[in-house]
Amino acid sequence: MTQVNIPQEFTDAEHVHVLGATISITADSETTDGEYLVLDMLVPPMFENGLHTHDPSEVFHVIDGEIRLHVDGDDRILSAGMTGHVSGGEVHGVANAGDNVARVVAVMTPGGSEGFFREVGRPSEDRSLPEPMEPTEEMLESVFAIGETYGFEFLGPLPEQTA
Repeated sequence: MTQVNIPQEFTDAEHVHVLGATISITADSETTDGEYLVLDMLVPPMFENGLHTHDPSEVFHVIDGEIRLHVDGDDRILSAGMTGHVSGGEVHGVANAGDNVARVVAVMTPGGSEGFFREVGRPSEDRSLPEPMEPTEEMLESVFAIGETYGFEFLGPLPEQTA
């Protein structure tokens, strides 16, 4: 029998603040039978998530603004309407490439990484951005340790932009 999943209302999404960005979990492994995870992200100017790897493949689709997608030493600037892909295990990172908040939808497959975002994030009642902040060394160490339990490996900041 074919299963049909009815998308949940966006207002029902779970929102978390992660190191200055807002991530809305709109579909997780529970609602997709483990097939994928969908994150709708608000990424403030100057934000970057650093070089890292993880097993799931990831697709980034930019709704508003611009992001820098760095994959295995190659930079791409993605603006509204553009999509980038990262295969599982590839070294990559994302940064806001503009002066305005970027909105990006990311899909990770297979699902299962939502626990990482829930553990490192702070629950939010809505999609508003948190106050700007500079992560402390202690915060980053906690993110790295939690990431390891979900198969994430953090490798440091993004290199200087090449594109």
